[in-house]
Amino acid sequence: MQPRHPITTDLALLGAGHAHIEVLRRFAMRPERGVRLTLIAREAETLHPGMLAGLICGQYQFDDAHIDMALLAAVAGARLIVAEATSIDLAARAVSLAGRPAVAFDLLSINIEGESASPGGTGLAFQPTRQFLEKLAALDAAMRRDVRMALVGGGAAATELALALAQRFRGRLHLVLVCDTPEPVADAPPHARRAVRAALVNAGIELVSGVQAGALSDGRLPLSDGSFLEADTALWAAGLVGPAFLAMSGLACDAAGRLSVDSRLRSISHSFVFAAGDCAVPDARPTPAARVWAMRAGAPLAANLRRAARGKSPWRWRLPREALATLDLCDGRGVAWCNGLAVSGHAIWRCKDWIDHRRIRLHAITTAPLARDDAIRWDAKISAEAMADALADVPFPETPNLLTGLDAPDVGAVLRPPAGEVLVQSVEWLRAFLDDPYMFGQIAAAHSLSGLHAMGARPWTALAFASVPGNALGAKIRADIGAMLAGARDVLATDGCTLIGGHSTAAAELSVGFAISGLGDPRRLLHKSGLRIGDALVLTKPLGTGIVLAGYRHGEVHGRWLLAAIDSMRATNATATRVLLAHGATACTDVAGLGLAGRLGEMLRASGAAAVLWPDAVPALPGALELAGVGIASPTASENAFALPAGRADPRTALLLDPQTSGGLLAGVPSRKSEACLSALRDAGLEAAVIGAVEAAVEGTASLRLDDR
Repeated sequence: MQPRHPITTDLALLGAGHAHIEVLRRFAMRPERGVRLTLIAREAETLHPGMLAGLICGQYQFDDAHIDMALLAAVAGARLIVAEATSIDLAARAVSLAGRPAVAFDLLSINIEGESASPGGTGLAFQPTRQFLEKLAALDAAMRRDVRMALVGGGAAATELALALAQRFRGRLHLVLVCDTPEPVADAPPHARRAVRAALVNAGIELVSGVQAGALSDGRLPLSDGSFLEADTALWAAGLVGPAFLAMSGLACDAAGRLSVDSRLRSISHSFVFAAGDCAVPDARPTPAARVWAMRAGAPLAANLRRAARGKSPWRWRLPREALATLDLCDGRGVAWCNGLAVSGHAIWRCKDWIDHRRIRLHAITTAPLARDDAIRWDAKISAEAMADALADVPFPETPNLLTGLDAPDVGAVLRPPAGEVLVQSVEWLRAFLDDPYMFGQIAAAHSLSGLHAMGARPWTALAFASVPGNALGAKIRADIGAMLAGARDVLATDGCTLIGGHSTAAAELSVGFAISGLGDPRRLLHKSGLRIGDALVLTKPLGTGIVLAGYRHGEVHGRWLLAAIDSMRATNATATRVLLAHGATACTDVAGLGLAGRLGEMLRASGAAAVLWPDAVPALPGALELAGVGIASPTASENAFALPAGRADPRTALLLDPQTSGGLLAGVPSRKSEACLSALRDAGLEAAVIGAVEAAVEGTASLRLDDR
């Protein structure tokens, strides 16, 4: 979503920790003029740390305990980039990401999760939490009875984790809690410590206290008092270290690799970098509990980022000396303490549960999206040379018949078509529906290639035409174009297609298109008109991109649904084309703006045939049917209603009318080869299905009928 005003400051939020969640919430409620937010996160959902124990022991489901960052970012007008940060170039002010271009920034805020310290990297690490939960699920499936686990850590989080694991693996796991303090939660008031000790005893957890643990080796965990603890595995939940790239970037860090920040939550070494949470530590002052530190720091961090963007000095912030601490005993009871007072019981757990759910609801905000500026500006054109410059170091597939391309200053490309092949051309243009230019470039390229794949042609060359918002400064326009074309490059190169030129300009919104030229054997090209009676109708991708994107605009879609749709859209149909040709496909089309029913109608009219379609056999993207069931639809879906017989309205019917972006292929395949074709498509990793059959046309009756198979 593009801001109305010129972009003067790029504010990058690295990490989806709770301080950044509060920053996004506050910027959503009161946008900052001229500031473009970019959230860089490893996952699209962030776990609420207070609900982790409940998630592990079964009190909560996944959605109960997670905040959807895709929706929150959309409401805040922030670009969401789901990727892993690998380094920070402070001189260039850019965050390098795995597998995609770096993200430039003017201001950087860091709120990433720390990593559990473990000697020699042995055993399991509690943090990063998402990786731990994935390993825990695998451990759950493989765990035999009487496994002995040493859990190293004595803080509130480690103690809560021990109780949750004991509840989850009751009867299968013997757990030993090892802490270097006299007892767990040693800083808590006496009543809280007694409640925790009683809960550990009731859960059957053995306690070894006052010792430090070494590296697990051959089933033995060495302790600092000279003894050993027999254990099958170890889980480390004591102490945090910062990701290695923080210190390697040149930022001032403590001995554990966590960023040193001043009372303004600003790096003591770089004034344009701010930080809070696990990865940061206040310089020369004690740090409160990590979850309290991150949550309390969110509001002052948002205020100081706003002030820094305005060129003002950030405010000082005093960390709270005492804050309410709560601990889930995982048996329906909880314990809470503050200022030396502690209480426990079932009512405390209910109160904690209410507080945690309130925090989740607080961040599930809905507000009017930022309005778009529809006034097109043509005063900031970027030349084709600028596009070439953005991709100067990018390798493309060799194209022997390309005589002049991006490597020359000429205004046009020169090619020599291979002998014996025909030229197949198509053009597509997409307005941005994502604020991540790299990901959008990938989708636009895959969408543009689909027309050639549907005809069985081999992509050869591409010309790009792009527009970016005219309210950005020149350098920012170049960065967005570079990211868009880098994403497109990755997809084009995968299919052997070479970008040979293009042009770009400023406009009201981000958009990109490609004119694709392909080559093919005229005897093997596929057309819409080749369907034969008895052919099986094969669909190579699930439907629902229009519905999911509409749900995203309405704030109704889960982040994982959106990411599944994005993964589907940025995958090309090259593999599907090869399989369909190998199995004698008679006709083919790509499923696009008219939806599946509209495209099939075109094929039937061109072929003089009819068809039966089985709606219940049509694969759907995650969340598409749920969204359709509550009335979510693409704005243009109603225009496709002509393609289906009247009288049927349900989510499956809505799926058939849904306009697709970078959809799959719909092909006719001889019935005797359909099963082998379907098997080959699925073996190639495609979610394909046989969804109907071609029939003889009967005069006076509809060419398409629906039937539950």
